[in-house]
Amino acid sequence: MAQNRDPAFWRRFSLAIHLDEESKASTPEKEVTLWSDNWIKGQERKRKRTILCGFLIFFLIALFVVGVIVVVVWLNAHHWLRDTPRSA
Repeated sequence: MAQNRDPAFWRRFSLAIHLDEESKASTPEKEVTLWSDNWIKGQERKRKRTILCGFLIFFLIALFVVGVIVVVVWLNAHHWLRDTPRSA
């Protein structure tokens, strides 16, 4: 393998490598910006989904409580909850 005898070769080579690394390093910053926008949208979706799930859970619990109240009122109306007199 022949060696390069130009004294400025390694300086130019080093500068070219350095510039190449800088250009590669600046690319992820652009990706971070895009990722950041997606992250913000994802957080908004998660917040909306959390609020929706919260209302859904509240509605289901309220529906369950109303159902229990209706059953208790119905049982009371048909005398199922009253004590039967015991004959002594």
